[in-house]
Amino acid sequence: MVGILVALGNHGLPIVATRQIPELIGAGDISPAASLYSWLGKWQTVSLLVLAVVFAAGVGFIEPIGWSEHFVTFTAICIICFLPKAYFLFHTSVAKGHGAFWVEANANMILSIVYTLGVVAVAALGGSLLTNLWWFAGVSAAHLVLMKFMLRRTDIKGTKEPLSPELKSRVTVHLRWASIQVFVAALSNRTIEVYLLARLIGPAEVGYFAIATNLVRGGIELVSSSLTTILMPSLAHARGSGGREQVNVIICDTLRYFGFLGGLTAGLGWLLAEPGVSLLYGPRYELVAHTVQIMAVFSGFFLIETPFSAALATLDDHRFRTFLTLLFFGLSACLALTLVPRYGLLGAVAANGMTRFTTFLLCSLWVKRSLALKLPWLDAMRTLTAVTLAMALALLMRWLIDGVIMQWVSGLVYAVALTAMTLMLGLWKPKDIHLLLKITQRFPVIGKLLGPLLRKPPSQTDSHTSS
Repeated sequence: MVGILVALGNHGLPIVATRQIPELIGAGDISPAASLYSWLGKWQTVSLLVLAVVFAAGVGFIEPIGWSEHFVTFTAICIICFLPKAYFLFHTSVAKGHGAFWVEANANMILSIVYTLGVVAVAALGGSLLTNLWWFAGVSAAHLVLMKFMLRRTDIKGTKEPLSPELKSRVTVHLRWASIQVFVAALSNRTIEVYLLARLIGPAEVGYFAIATNLVRGGIELVSSSLTTILMPSLAHARGSGGREQVNVIICDTLRYFGFLGGLTAGLGWLLAEPGVSLLYGPRYELVAHTVQIMAVFSGFFLIETPFSAALATLDDHRFRTFLTLLFFGLSACLALTLVPRYGLLGAVAANGMTRFTTFLLCSLWVKRSLALKLPWLDAMRTLTAVTLAMALALLMRWLIDGVIMQWVSGLVYAVALTAMTLMLGLWKPKDIHLLLKITQRFPVIGKLLGPLLRKPPSQTDSHTSS
């Protein structure tokens, strides 16, 4: 519920900020960027207050299951959680638009540590579920305080100067389309599959689907969140300063990076799903492990969709983006209605995978045509070859030496072999080091350790290769 309220309260404002502000800065329009920040901030304040009032007045019609005796508590926790989180999400988007990626990184690190310590303390003291929820609400409220503190350490400030008519018109159109896309996406994010599983199959399958989805999402975010965070602002800044040619260079480079990360995620998900699920939930959840394996392969492949989606956002083709969002919703509903009643959990996974593949194909073809993009097919073949050889090596080790320990070791072998294979096949370029330096800005501790090594001047061989 909190996630839905955050999405509806912001209704595309973070997307607009991440897209428009870095493009203005890239074009040297610093004052209009500050005016846009203030204008969007005012809209967000109004939107959040209106939604909070509407939710408090209308939550009784929702009748949340299991909260009949704590109705007021449910309402209070939801409002306390979603208001600060929505504020945090919007202002981190603005910070990323200014290139201040450390704001989100440091804030998330601090809040994650505090929340984890609190959960451990509540569990040690025998706290109830309600106690955990109030702790969650307290940490959510801390998002607001911490963000205000972080913003004071930056040069990011708004201004009272009004937006120019041209910029206001452009941003208003973008915001309207983004609001529609966010609303439809909130309804279509596996909602139909979960509803059909609950109604037609059973609550156990809903739990299996939720566990598998969360595990795979966590793995995807672990390996790709840093690169995803900087991608949209980088593309928007490139469009403002260098035009289409610079955008195409970034897309081709990030396709290589996401291809590698996707192969890493898919392979590790396939190899470690069984021992991982067994360790976390016990051997009775074998069906979850198989579901994680399938979803990990799907999700790993669809990581290469990220550069195309980000590029589509920079094109300002709002009609096509909305069309894709509506298509995803409609196609997901049709496939789920067809496959879930017959195949249950695997039908839900297949419906989601087929829907994502269709929208990915349309998105990539549209971006390729719009930007006259030359896709890096040679890099794709190198990545696929490296994934195949690394997986063959890992599976051979598991076939020769059986046991749970070898299952975990095979994952390590796969990761090392995949990295080695990509180096041997010439996938990486000297300029990739510059992106790695930028990514480490999200993790200051790691950046201090690796920064001196990464900033070493490239070798003579690298220099020739780069030129």
